[in-house]
Amino acid sequence: MDALDLSAIPVVDNHCHGLYAMQAATSAQAWRRHFTESGDAGMRDEHTATTLFYHRLLREMAAFLGCAADEASVVAARERRDARELIAALLRAARIETLLVDQGYPPRGLVMPDAEVAALAGCRVAPMLRLETLMQELIAAHNTLDAVEEALRVALADVRAAGYVALKSIAAYRTGLAIRVWDRHDAGASFMEARREVEQRGVLRLTHQPLLDTLLHVAFAEAARQEVPVQFHTGYGDTDADLLLANPLHLRAVLETRAYRGMPVVLLHECYPYTREGGYLAAVYENVYLDLSYGIPFLSYAEMLAFTRAALGVAPVSKLLYSSDGVGVPELHWSSAHTGRRVLGQVLGESVAYGDLSAADAEAAGRAILRENALRLYRL
Repeated sequence: MDALDLSAIPVVDNHCHGLYAMQAATSAQAWRRHFTESGDAGMRDEHTATTLFYHRLLREMAAFLGCAADEASVVAARERRDARELIAALLRAARIETLLVDQGYPPRGLVMPDAEVAALAGCRVAPMLRLETLMQELIAAHNTLDAVEEALRVALADVRAAGYVALKSIAAYRTGLAIRVWDRHDAGASFMEARREVEQRGVLRLTHQPLLDTLLHVAFAEAARQEVPVQFHTGYGDTDADLLLANPLHLRAVLETRAYRGMPVVLLHECYPYTREGGYLAAVYENVYLDLSYGIPFLSYAEMLAFTRAALGVAPVSKLLYSSDGVGVPELHWSSAHTGRRVLGQVLGESVAYGDLSAADAEAAGRAILRENALRLYRL
């Protein structure tokens, strides 16, 4: 069977980030930096432009902007549009129904307000609360661990009433996904280290594992009580993340805690390169879902086909969720929506040819992954 045409299905982007209010990219190097997770200047200035992802994006943007398919022409054509016009044009062309936005990055002072993005894109924008950001603020504001824990419970007492549809953890970037239950003495000593960092530097980056893990358990209890999804960064990320510790299999202790079974767990970025591990967890734990991100990681089309085949090969269709992980520039949200539909349509077409699905089942699976699973999970 040929690939399914999923282009008419609006997408619920179940994980992305805010868009910069200023979209100027005055040089090719300035535009390139949005398409690498590396912090090395040489990667941005030289190597990013040679990736298959970047070559594909250039051709896609050239066709959209009506210009030649070279970097200078694309950047120049992009610069002729103001930020609002560019965001509106790309997001509307992507047929996006809802954006679920991680409020923790980029800093809110740099991004366009959610309401403005919603109006420009003609879609709903729903915020998600980043746990580590909240925890850092509470540690800076309170003198004891007991006080921080109580403040965290209060802050998370009714997540949906506070306006959030989900919680998000970047523990994988900080201390890894092997989240433990710590002795109270160790947690207290870790808290004091964090407080000293606040006093000496005026800010805190929460990398103190006994403290972070202890506070995460407070958050998990609240999420389970309210049945609020918690998203976890897994796998591919920038160099802050130790990829070995970002393997979702490290979450087993959390997933085996029966008190947390009411907490839906969403494993982000298809856990790349641990997609099969993430698919396995979604197949054996009722509360685990696997996010399929077609914007970031910055992968070739063939590699996107590979992870989509791997995910569908083991995980229930009802556990798979589309996302872009788009951040900063609307090109990522837009390209992801088109590429995600195309890749998913090709893999579902293969599933019909192999006899795994009927044509009707494949069509239903496409709708489920692109929007319906997320609508149900996040109660949208």
